This record gives sequence, structure tokens and C-alpha cells, in this order.
Amino acid sequence: MNLPANITDIRELMRSRFPLAQADELKPEAGIQTGVACLDQMGMQAGRLHEIVCHGRGAGAGLMLSTLLDGWGEEVKQPVALVDGADVFNPRDVSCETRERLLWLRCRDAEQAVKGADLLLRDGNMPRVLMDLILCQDGGVRRIPAQVWHRLRMLAEKSGALCCVFTSFQTVPCARSRLVLKLPHGLEALDRPRAELAAQLRGDVAGRGMGAQTGLRTSGMPLPLAAAG
Repeated sequence: MNLPANITDIRELMRSRFPLAQADELKPEAGIQTGVACLDQMGMQAGRLHEIVCHGRGAGAGLMLSTLLDGWGEEVKQPVALVDGADVFNPRDVSCETRERLLWLRCRDAEQAVKGADLLLRDGNMPRVLMDLILCQDGGVRRIPAQVWHRLRMLAEKSGALCCVFTSFQTVPCARSRLVLKLPHGLEALDRPRAELAAQLRGDVAGRGMGAQTGLRTSGMPLPLAAAG
């Protein structure tokens, strides 16, 4: 058997070959509760790396992002960092309260976004780091090496931060759990309340130690920073 060249790939190989030895990976753990069924089914947790995939416009990625930024259903509203890979975030999509505890990292491309997320997770002062790569060029996202994602996963574990990456196609090989959104809303959704739209969201959830679960239904200005490098 040819062993991988680095320790992170070796760990992933051992998990795949000996899943029963990873008891902590197989036990269901309580995640954050937002009241949106798809997100809650993911079991999103502090110290973990998660991925939300949105294949097309209008499937609900923006609603999911604002839900996590606003902290729907959470009693304690935590500081949150948004790594905006294509500089497309509109601050008016979130509440004034959210803007007061939001660090908005504005980037030009996926490469800058990865560097920004790396810095935030290494710093360890942000309990929640959201990384939006949906409108980044596909080529730039595909060029992100697997070892970079493994490094971000380990940094999230070390810092205890919840890290969630939004992508337009399955990208993160070591995501603890993954939600693939589907069934986009039509133009009539523009006039409907966010809570009503959230209740109609659908997606497939999968993660380590569990199979895909289909057909789930879900119910002061920030300081812009330039990404390092």
C-alpha cells in the first residue's frame, strides 16, 4: 500500500480504512439549532469544518448565509466573520445587530479567501467563520489543493471555531458534514417572507459516518478588510 505524503492525508486514509476506531466520528453530537431543518440536520458544531453546496441561483444559499450570520434560533449571538470570496455581500441582508458583531473580509478571488480564512482561524478570536466562494471563478476554487482544506479543518479544531464554506459544487474533501441545496425558488419568492422561504428549502445532507439523507425540508457597519497576500 502506498502511503500519502503528508500527515493529514494519512489521517483521512486511516479514517476510511478503520472507521470503527474513530468512535467520536460516529457518535451523533448536538449542533447549533437555527430552526431551519436543513441546517439543523447538518449538526454544525464549533471546532468543525462544514460545507454548503448551492448548484444554482435561487436555491437558498443567500438565505442560509444570512441565517448563520444573524444566528437564527440561537440564544447567544456570537461574533462572526464573513470571508467574502467575490466581494458580493450586501450588508442590508442582515440585521443592524448582526452588523455590529460582524467582521467582513472582502476578497477578490478564492485564493485570497483561503488566505483570509487561514488567518482568522489561526488567530482564534472568531467563534464562527463563514467562507463564501459561490460566485468565485470555478477554476480558482478547483485549484485549491486538498491539503489546504485539511489545514483549515485542523485550524478549526484547534481554535474551536465553527467554519462553514459555501460553494457552487462539492469542493471540501474533509467536511464534517455537507448540505447540497436543491429546488430553487422562482421569482415570486422575492415578495415572500424569509421565514416562509426557509421552511420550503430542501437539500441532501451527508457527512462522515452517515449516509445521504434526501428530501429534507427546512424551515454600526462592519469593517471591510483587505485579504492578506
